[in-house]
Amino acid sequence: MKDFTAEINTAVLTLGNLAFDHAKEHCPVRTGRLKRSIAIRTEHNRAKNEDTVVIGTFVPYAPCVEFGGTGRRPNPFLGNAAEYAKSCVQTVFELAFGGV
Repeated sequence: MKDFTAEINTAVLTLGNLAFDHAKEHCPVRTGRLKRSIAIRTEHNRAKNEDTVVIGTFVPYAPCVEFGGTGRRPNPFLGNAAEYAKSCVQTVFELAFGGV
């Protein structure tokens, strides 16, 4: 049986990059600090041969923008980016597997 680990990891990294780009594109901008702070980190677990993608920001006011608060309506730029990537899963996996 063929090992599809490489194809799965390629798809995961592609989805992570799609989410990252979407978050940057849809991040609200007042000064640009929040948008510039959005970062992507990939991790590889050697034991499991799995790739993981983490996207986020450490700007202190990011949760207030994402979830709302103090009279501010939520603007879920990270949550929407995750939903966008989720909507691309089938297409990305089909491309990664070459139509298998």
